[in-house]
Amino acid sequence: VTAGESTALVAAPGNDKEQAMWDWLESLDNGRGSLLQYFGVLKSEFDSDFTQITAAKLSEPIAPGLLGSIEPSFFDVLGCRQVGHRLLFAKGILALPADP
Repeated sequence: VTAGESTALVAAPGNDKEQAMWDWLESLDNGRGSLLQYFGVLKSEFDSDFTQITAAKLSEPIAPGLLGSIEPSFFDVLGCRQVGHRLLFAKGILALPADP
């Protein structure tokens, strides 16, 4: 399955807010689209809202490294089990402004 084929199974963005989330997901892996599979969950569980996603940043890390700075339940809600995907999300979330 190519990246183009896998994204065909993902719901497309329906408004500017959703498009911004879609674009952010694509930017996290330099346009490969591997994180677009989580778009539907981010849309339904987080309303494609960067403020809600930024809330996954922990004020006090619970472990060393990028993953220790992100609330573990964020990954559970997404169904994100691959460590590589978790690292991409963690890096992206930590780069988000505190007040998006």
